[in-house]
Amino acid sequence: MEILNGLVDILDRLTNTLDGETTASTVKGLRSTVSDLALLPKIAEARHTKFVEISDICYSSSLHLDDMRETIRYLRTFAITVKITGAGLAEFAEFADEIRDRVQFGAEEVDKFVAQLGVMRAQLQTARDFAEGIRSDFDATVPRIVSNLDQSSSRIAQQYAQMSAVASDVKQVTGRVQGKIASVLSGLQIGDITRQRIEHVQSTFEMLDAFLASPEGGALSAREIDDLNTVILHLCHAQLDETLVDFRRQCRGISSNIASFSADASQILVLRDKVTSEGGGEEHNALKSMEADLRIGCELAERVRDRSGESDSVVGSVTATAQHLLKGIEVIRSIKTDIHYMALNSNLRCSRLGDAGRSVNVVSGELRLFAGKLETPADAIVADLHAVEAATQFLSGEATADIGNLGEPLRHALAAVQTVGAEMEKGLQEFAIEGQAVFARISAAATKLDFESELGGVLDQCLGLAAHMAADTLPDTYDLASRIEPLSSGIFRIYTMAQERDIHLRYLNVNSAGSAAPAETAKAEIMDDDDLFADALF
Repeated sequence: MEILNGLVDILDRLTNTLDGETTASTVKGLRSTVSDLALLPKIAEARHTKFVEISDICYSSSLHLDDMRETIRYLRTFAITVKITGAGLAEFAEFADEIRDRVQFGAEEVDKFVAQLGVMRAQLQTARDFAEGIRSDFDATVPRIVSNLDQSSSRIAQQYAQMSAVASDVKQVTGRVQGKIASVLSGLQIGDITRQRIEHVQSTFEMLDAFLASPEGGALSAREIDDLNTVILHLCHAQLDETLVDFRRQCRGISSNIASFSADASQILVLRDKVTSEGGGEEHNALKSMEADLRIGCELAERVRDRSGESDSVVGSVTATAQHLLKGIEVIRSIKTDIHYMALNSNLRCSRLGDAGRSVNVVSGELRLFAGKLETPADAIVADLHAVEAATQFLSGEATADIGNLGEPLRHALAAVQTVGAEMEKGLQEFAIEGQAVFARISAAATKLDFESELGGVLDQCLGLAAHMAADTLPDTYDLASRIEPLSSGIFRIYTMAQERDIHLRYLNVNSAGSAAPAETAKAEIMDDDDLFADALF
């Protein structure tokens, strides 16, 4: 009974494991996580697109820098020409040197800008490789994980229904076995009842001897004593006969129930294997499948986090470089402005010199013209750098947060699924062990408990001996009734069962005073199995 009750408790815990709040919240969290996972390929694509966009912007800026370099070369040529054309004019010697220095400084700044832009483009190529790797991982892994997790979370409900149905069958079989055990335990009272009835027969002979030794018995004649002995022998034979009939009937019921235990135990093992099959194995267990997918997801999240960290580092570096380049563009613009005003000042001087300053005036005009050409690529580069800043803000903002925060819910979901899976695995193992224990205990009971062969034969010998001792004919004791009434009433009072009293009345009369049943009678007359079961246990 204890093993069977333990079996039911394990089943309850096993089914509650799949149907508990933990699993419900786990599935709910998983569906949320699955939804987040489904968005990740788009986020990865957006990040990759932004890095490509920044790379394209940098390439555009490099073309504008080529224009600036070309313009700087012209400016350098014109600066040399100013020095040559103004060689005869003392006031232009210093001017030519200043122009040349400013143009040279501008060339150096443009070269620095080109070098910094080259570094940024190299960083962006690294970031693009990171983003491409993340996107490839997502494309290869996320759709399958999303599909599997969605299917697994749906299969949990189906698996719970299947296991619950099998568990219900096990409980029905277990309940049937428990009922049979209760019937056997109540039936086992036949041993105590049989012992009492044999003791009553023994007491009957003892009370007969005591009566015959008393004055009342001494007053009987030899014939009357023989008749009384014969009646008592017939009475005891009838009591033993009824006792053996009841004993064998009850033993047949016990043996029948115990024999049927084997079939019930076998059915429990079959259902146990079915529960184990429903709950175990990668191909059947939705939790194990879900755990495997979540583990892959966690590994992916770990790789993504590392690569995203490297990409974020590049984003920060690109942002800083873009800020520095914006300052560099302003320096180049200031150089362009200096050259422009220096050339304008030269034009004014040349105008005062007349024909002597005409050649320098022409070159100064060209300087102003080409210095102005630096503005267009500078404006374009500034626009590009602002576009880079906008793209880096996107990369360091929401997209990064979505990818960076992916691992935590996945790890929580994995831990929850592992907890439920471990509890389920433990329950299945316990159920397998307890199911085997039930089978072993029942099999042992079925082979060891044989009351009929051990006790029935002895009772049968006693009955045969009693039949041999009793005479063939039953004498009439009507005339003796009043004189042997004390003996009859005394014997009647020791009975604890209605059957004994009924048999007694067939052989000996009892007056109304002696017919009162003892206090034990109520207990002995309990016939309900549940009451007998409780009485047998307690």
